[in-house]
Amino acid sequence: MNTQFSVSIHILTLLATEKEPVSSQYIADSINSNATLVRKLCRYLRNGQIIQSSQGISGYRLARPASEINLGDVYQLIFAETSHFAKIHKDTNPQCYVGKHISQTLDSIFNEVDETIINKLNTYTIQGVIERF
Repeated sequence: MNTQFSVSIHILTLLATEKEPVSSQYIADSINSNATLVRKLCRYLRNGQIIQSSQGISGYRLARPASEINLGDVYQLIFAETSHFAKIHKDTNPQCYVGKHISQTLDSIFNEVDETIINKLNTYTIQGVIERF
């Protein structure tokens, strides 16, 4: 698993603690990363209607209260392209008994794991993250 999920939570938590819109550079400084990564993740979060940015107003802000943003929604946005918490290797040997069945079997198992992860993450909000500080 990469760090995009935890960085996205960092971004949202930072935005929740700020009263005014926040620039990608300000966020990058908090993460100790670069603004390009921040803009990429903010694109996912904006497309998922979790954050907002407006023309003429520099920066990002939450689209709804931190108490209404659950970590399950963030997880699903970040991993939408991979569809699982872990990638399944492809192009296995169809002549091999294991190679023939492993992808489909792991896909089923990983679906169950993802569902469990999402259900648990849905019990946490960005506000709850802040309250743990």
